[in-house]
Amino acid sequence: MIDAIQLRAARAMLDWKTSDLAEVSGVALNAINKIERGKVLGRRDTMEKMQKAFEDAGLDFLPDSGVRLKNRVVVTYEGTGANKQLVEDLYNSLRDSGGEILIAHLDEGDSIKNLELGWLAEQIRLRKEAGITHRLLVRPNDPNLIPPLDNYRCIPGEFFSSYPLYIYGSKLALVSWEPSPRVVVVEDARFADSARKLFNFVWMHADPVVQRKA
Repeated sequence: MIDAIQLRAARAMLDWKTSDLAEVSGVALNAINKIERGKVLGRRDTMEKMQKAFEDAGLDFLPDSGVRLKNRVVVTYEGTGANKQLVEDLYNSLRDSGGEILIAHLDEGDSIKNLELGWLAEQIRLRKEAGITHRLLVRPNDPNLIPPLDNYRCIPGEFFSSYPLYIYGSKLALVSWEPSPRVVVVEDARFADSARKLFNFVWMHADPVVQRKA
């Protein structure tokens, strides 16, 4: 958790006024001023809100009251292990805070290639324990969907792409299966939030999956 020294330093690095921080974090302006001047100690939830606002804006916090600009990293996974690395990153990125994984243009058959079913089942179990949920946009009549089916909605085939898109936490991942598996992960909360809003709009207008009769 950040301290008052980091709070002042972080604002200076971003050239934010206290009013800017109040707007972004949702913390009252009067409370921010008192914490910075050492008049009061910030409650844990208050400091965590401000820390998240700074981190989303591109800062990292270090031991001994340090602050630095975050390196905006683009990570690439390639080869037969790319899908497994992505699945592991989905869990590792959200395991401490929970959250939601949003996936568009998903073909479940392609997504489980090169993954052992036992290993995948364990990942799903770990996500449930961590409070991680999912919503997925798929093509109509995909035969490989994994219950519960209300986690899925269908988009018309003409708008379905063969390049899946994953949104989770502050990350945005794009996947290509051909000519060999390749995953590009961009960690930037601004891009992730933009994609998340678009996903939610499509979700609102997409069709629920219809349970096929036996």
